[in-house]
Amino acid sequence: MTAADDGYSGTNYDRPDFKRLIADIERKKIDCVLTKDLSRLGRNSARTSDLLDEYFPSHGVRYISVIDGYDSAHLTNGIAMSTSFLMTMHELYARDISCKIRSSFQIKMQRGEYVASFAPYGYQKAPDNKNQLVIDEQTAPIVRRMFGMAENGASPKNIADRFNAEHILTPAMYRCYLRPYIDIETQTKRKSWDSAMVCKMLSNRVYLGHTVQGKTKKVSFKVKKSVRQRRDDWIVVENTHEPLISEETFENVRRRVVARTAPPTKGFHNIFSGIAVCADCHHSMTTAPTRKKGATYNLCCGTYKSRGSGECSNHFIDYDLLYNAVLADIRAWLSLDEDEKRKIAASLAERQESQKEEETRDTFGDILRAEKRKEQIGELIKNLFEAKLSGTMSDVMFEAASKQYEAELQELARVLAPKAAEPEQADSPQTQYEKFFALLTEVTACETLTRPLLLKLVERIEVEQGRWEPDEAGKRQKIQKIRICYRFIGCADEK
Repeated sequence: MTAADDGYSGTNYDRPDFKRLIADIERKKIDCVLTKDLSRLGRNSARTSDLLDEYFPSHGVRYISVIDGYDSAHLTNGIAMSTSFLMTMHELYARDISCKIRSSFQIKMQRGEYVASFAPYGYQKAPDNKNQLVIDEQTAPIVRRMFGMAENGASPKNIADRFNAEHILTPAMYRCYLRPYIDIETQTKRKSWDSAMVCKMLSNRVYLGHTVQGKTKKVSFKVKKSVRQRRDDWIVVENTHEPLISEETFENVRRRVVARTAPPTKGFHNIFSGIAVCADCHHSMTTAPTRKKGATYNLCCGTYKSRGSGECSNHFIDYDLLYNAVLADIRAWLSLDEDEKRKIAASLAERQESQKEEETRDTFGDILRAEKRKEQIGELIKNLFEAKLSGTMSDVMFEAASKQYEAELQELARVLAPKAAEPEQADSPQTQYEKFFALLTEVTACETLTRPLLLKLVERIEVEQGRWEPDEAGKRQKIQKIRICYRFIGCADEK
């Protein structure tokens, strides 16, 4: 029999014909293996050595390498010694090729050239440049529709169910559809949409026109396994191709998408899902049953619900109470006339500027104290050297004092670091309020509170732990504060 395995790397021992060869050896159908040279058997010196020294002899197989003059039936000491050197050279050659290819890919990725085997769903590779992405008119509308549904409040599970019901091809199935020669049954198991698949696409910045690569890295050139890289190590090059969605849409989806694995029960839909959070642990508030007559549901801290009182307190709040409080606050914003908006914007902007100046003063004071202490340590270290040279201080004491001052200098460097950093360019408070009021003008009516309205206006709602206090009549009443953090302007006063 003959085996070829064209197109497979010699470092890979999962080659189809090589596996067939081993299977026939196990069935005792083969007693001699012949290759052109040792590199055709494999380019992993350890694995190849195991085959020659243990596997073939134990199965009664004769091995011949024509060019290398190796014949296990007539083996001499000289050939046996040179064979080890040849196997190492073949492996080093594979390692060198791997490094050169990896370096080439790294340079291409840093230039924003797309190097993956397949284009992302919604794009295709340009006919005249395989490293350039262009819009695929067949799948781009599906991607835009997905982001539109998510922006309007649909969960990834809802989107996946809708796409499955409409028999829309998944990314893997679409790739197989474009290549009829691929056996779908063996090449992919992703035949149906699921929430994980939708979440992955909704968080992919490629749809903003940016190329994001280097997310994984091969463990070794000898194995196929890859490990995921830290997000800071990803290679991101912006504006490399035409975007499918706007930055605003992507940010809305990124902030709001919440993967649900089960549909709402009994017709109840929590519009605060992913928006209402615990003020202490910042975990999302989740629904909980209530015994209060006429009430819908309670919302409680997700950390408390899943891990108990050892991690956080319950933060229970009546769903209807939260609904009415938020609705009333949004209506109050909508009822403002232009003069009132200008006054509020100026007043709150002035407050933010005052807080910023106070923080700046505190930081400036820390820097002054750190600089003064740094000068003092410089003098102390100078005195240490003089004491050591004069012989009045032992080497042990000098070493201990030096380490102590060095550690303090490192801490001072951390305090002084912001001084050298370039200040970030950010919108002024006045501009932020102008953006928020522009959003308000897009709301024509607010009869009821809806999830799309919340997604448009609200960043998050922080719910504090309630406390029981007596009222004027001596009866206990629950006092609980919430903070509604609107887009652009942040959290307003507590309610």
